[in-house]
Amino acid sequence: MKSFKTKKAKMIVSVIAVMLVACVLTVSMAGCSPSVGVTPKSVFFVGNFQKDVTNEADLATLMVNGTKLVSVKEMLETEGWTLENNKYEVIAGIYALAVTNYSNVSRSAMLIMTDASIVAKNCSILAGITANVGVRSTYSIFNKGNASYTQTISGVTMLGGLGSLGESLRSNFGWNTAEYHDENIGASKSGFTPGAEFYGEDNKDVLKYIMGAHNPDLTDMKISKMNLSENSDEETPDEDEFVSERKYAWSQLDRLETAQDVVANTTYYQGTYGTGWATSDFSNPKYFDQNLTTIDYDANLNLYTISITLLDEYADLASDFTMGALVKDTKNYIELTNAKYTKSTATIEVYGSGLIKSIQKMDTLESNESCKLTVLTGDCKEGGSASNRITYAFSYDNDDCDPLKYVALYWPELGQNEIFTKKKVSTDYKLNLSEYDTFENYKPVANYLADRFNSIYSFDWEDYK
Repeated sequence: MKSFKTKKAKMIVSVIAVMLVACVLTVSMAGCSPSVGVTPKSVFFVGNFQKDVTNEADLATLMVNGTKLVSVKEMLETEGWTLENNKYEVIAGIYALAVTNYSNVSRSAMLIMTDASIVAKNCSILAGITANVGVRSTYSIFNKGNASYTQTISGVTMLGGLGSLGESLRSNFGWNTAEYHDENIGASKSGFTPGAEFYGEDNKDVLKYIMGAHNPDLTDMKISKMNLSENSDEETPDEDEFVSERKYAWSQLDRLETAQDVVANTTYYQGTYGTGWATSDFSNPKYFDQNLTTIDYDANLNLYTISITLLDEYADLASDFTMGALVKDTKNYIELTNAKYTKSTATIEVYGSGLIKSIQKMDTLESNESCKLTVLTGDCKEGGSASNRITYAFSYDNDDCDPLKYVALYWPELGQNEIFTKKKVSTDYKLNLSEYDTFENYKPVANYLADRFNSIYSFDWEDYK
């Protein structure tokens, strides 16, 4: 039996509906509309995002020592499967293969955009009014070697029930964070941004910002020297490492539970199925609604596109961690009682090499039972819902994955003496950013794939306004 090493959640990717419902639940007026630019899909194809890795030199350094990149071809030949005769086994296997391969790459870049909504029905404190909050968040992570840069930007797109006050109130909610760390230093900055500031498709500089999200001047900045062990040369067990006894890289994924949370007398679970973005288990074909689950293959690009819809009776089981994340992220505002899935779909692209290219998911949880409001005393007599629409784009390109590239663009202070002196950290640790573009000189372009994959965007982009 082969063993495949995978990483437990470096991060649990999920919608974060924050600091918002309190505003909605304290005002009772007529609705308002979001005021956000339409996000062009080109922001998910900047540089070499969503391209396969075909260069031999890049492939030679892509995988962690002791692991290998397992292809779809190897899976099909080993199992004797064909798309015609084993459609659903192939779909499940491709998903599991993509998770396994991603968990073993030595460098990666990931762009994530979520549009979420929280609905509270027949709120007693609002004389029966239904409240509706829309939140957009972007999360990006760039890993290479021992260095990592991450950035999160989130804001309100809609405050249903606020009338003419909606726009001014919307601008009171928004938050941003950025973090960088390597073997020497750890740095973070955070701050407020008014509302959901996302540049639209008509903005000439939209590609200069990650996913078109405004990158403000964040003032709450911290920097410190990393605490290195005195025995750092000795090998120590990785707490986040899980050794699986799966037979193949495409075998059904392991359920890696990390925590439990009790909300409204119901237990919800946190964890992953092998890597941070895999909070749903699409590796078992019995979970699929076969009438709505499909696979397409583009021979020219050696690309598989799988579209999965879960059967109602398996949705809660297969997406238990996704459900747990949604309930957890909203419990400080509304406690969904015995929430159940009403929608769980995904469109996933995986290259024949076994590397994942993109994901689009839609998850909706609803409860028709009376739900407790937790920001204010009261309840929602007819229950509520939490929905999350999420898009992921991946890259394995050396330049795309380089954390220092993004530090030079969005955090150049880490290459200057001042911040180190102010934070009483030796200037010996300042970063060398001299070889990288500055924001002023940065001229990003979208690659040719942006025009080739209109069909993968199964959601109407007008909904992203």
